[in-house]
Amino acid sequence: MTYEEKIPDFALQPAKSEDADLDKQENNDEFDPTPYDRLLVPEPPEIKKENGDISEENNPTEEEKRKETVKEESEEKADPIIFKEKEKEKIEKKPIVDPMRITPLSASCVYNDLNICTVCQNEDTKIVVEEDVLVPDVKPDLLSILSMSGNAYLSEQEIQAEQGESGNIRVTGEVSIHTIYIPQKEENKDPIAVIQSRLPFKKDWPISASPISYTSIRPEIEKIEYTVINERKFRAKITVKLFMKEYAEKHLKLFDSLRNEKLELLKETVSISHIAARKEDSIEISEDLHLKDGSLRPSKILNTDIRIVENHRQVTEEKIVINANLWVDVLYAGEDVEEGEIYERTAFFQGKTDFTQFILIDKEKEISGSRVTFNDQDLEIKITEGTEDGFSISGNIHTSVELLRNIEKEIVSDLYHNTKDTTYDCSEEKVEAILGNSRSETTAREIFHIPEKYGNAEKILYINGMIKEKKSRFEGGKVIVEGILTGEILCLSEENRKPFAVRQDLSFRSSLELPHNRDNVKIESNVEIRELWFDKINDKQVEVNASLQIEATAIEEKNIKLIKNPCFVENDSNKRPSSMVIYIARKEDSLWNIAKKYKTGVDTIRKINQMQDNEDVKENMRLLIVK
Repeated sequence: MTYEEKIPDFALQPAKSEDADLDKQENNDEFDPTPYDRLLVPEPPEIKKENGDISEENNPTEEEKRKETVKEESEEKADPIIFKEKEKEKIEKKPIVDPMRITPLSASCVYNDLNICTVCQNEDTKIVVEEDVLVPDVKPDLLSILSMSGNAYLSEQEIQAEQGESGNIRVTGEVSIHTIYIPQKEENKDPIAVIQSRLPFKKDWPISASPISYTSIRPEIEKIEYTVINERKFRAKITVKLFMKEYAEKHLKLFDSLRNEKLELLKETVSISHIAARKEDSIEISEDLHLKDGSLRPSKILNTDIRIVENHRQVTEEKIVINANLWVDVLYAGEDVEEGEIYERTAFFQGKTDFTQFILIDKEKEISGSRVTFNDQDLEIKITEGTEDGFSISGNIHTSVELLRNIEKEIVSDLYHNTKDTTYDCSEEKVEAILGNSRSETTAREIFHIPEKYGNAEKILYINGMIKEKKSRFEGGKVIVEGILTGEILCLSEENRKPFAVRQDLSFRSSLELPHNRDNVKIESNVEIRELWFDKINDKQVEVNASLQIEATAIEEKNIKLIKNPCFVENDSNKRPSSMVIYIARKEDSLWNIAKKYKTGVDTIRKINQMQDNEDVKENMRLLIVK
């Protein structure tokens, strides 16, 4: 932009002399050039030629004025421009801050490695198995269903997770159901019939799992529903709950120190449960179960129920010794002689046997706990053939064992230097520690009342039950486990000898010695039915009893802080801390936080203020801090 372009057009007029005032008075054009006289703008050559009123040659005084004007004008035109540039520089100028200098200390770090196998996650889901079931041709037509029970089995209980951060785990298995029903027509005076069915299921379970992990899945039947469609078909709807545990190897780097540097370290001792070993073994069972005197000789097995309940467990450095009971309930058709003819009558048998299993393990020391599970899928009950009437149970029991060991480790959760500023990165890892385990037995009892519509109960044919609900909590330094067991009895009516079913809930409650009442402690509980039995009080009342075994484990959950990538931070503008301070403690303060703030030692503060070794600060406490 040129000089002329910077000045408005109306300002580009020749400066007026004092003699021009008369012209202004005579020619009043409402323009006052006086304010623009200070601009002292030189006349352009073309304008000077046109305005010839005053000759520069004939007026030496004017020539001197012109030279002075040009001189002043050059000074005037430079000053505003220079002034604006300086003003702009002054506005844009910011205070210079010393850059922060970070010195990485990765090469000087000392870490301790810790490899553990742990449960990464516990998940559960539900799958509904719904299918129409046909009555086999050899079975009589269906009138109504009395009872339905069953078990769920998986094709594979341990499944390798897919490679990658996320994927699906395919779970396949089957539900084995036993349906007891009333036939439309009795055959051979047998009032009930039984159908055994297998319903397959499959589920793609979307789970985020580690690439080098494996999962253990346990099925459990939660609910059974059924609907009669017609005399040859019914619909079964079973809700199966799947419990998944993911096991993975974890490699933890625990910060220890810096080479050639003395740091103040805040350490805490953490207990971490490590799955030291997992072992699977099987034992072959072959036992005879004898009938009581006066029982009907079995001719056909209608329904069976097998329960394996652990009695005792002993873990040594080289082996595990497990003793358990096998409880067997059998609903069968027995031979009865009436008026010289042989008829089949429904009868019920309850028996038990036990076994002891030895499982060899690698040498393991300081075992903190163990878990044992049984799989009875391969067991089979048959009628014995020989001189003694009864049943035999045979097959393999598959046993899975987990051995857990608590590892005590010192974890550095914070650090600082007495003279240098420090910073670091950190990550969190979730760990668990078994605090204790307890086992107890309890009983549940309830009186079942026979509804009036069925009349009197002549005979109890069968009893069955399943755990409907359970929950656990801490109370008064103990663990309370309580829940509901749904019991079911099949009875034979005295009036018309028709079978009917009565269902009722039995409440149970148990108290276990496990004094670990903390906010971050969870309870894992397991309830198993040891034995179910009944006593007929009269034709309208039946007493149902259940013996239950309850086991509870207290597990502490904690997130540990892992320090990594420590650095020194240097900044020239950092203020030098005072050498002596009187500090008034606040509610949230700790000795460590105060010592870190003033870059001194915790022991130094205790010594100067004459505090006890384990004494911590209290609110409003005055502390003398000497650097």
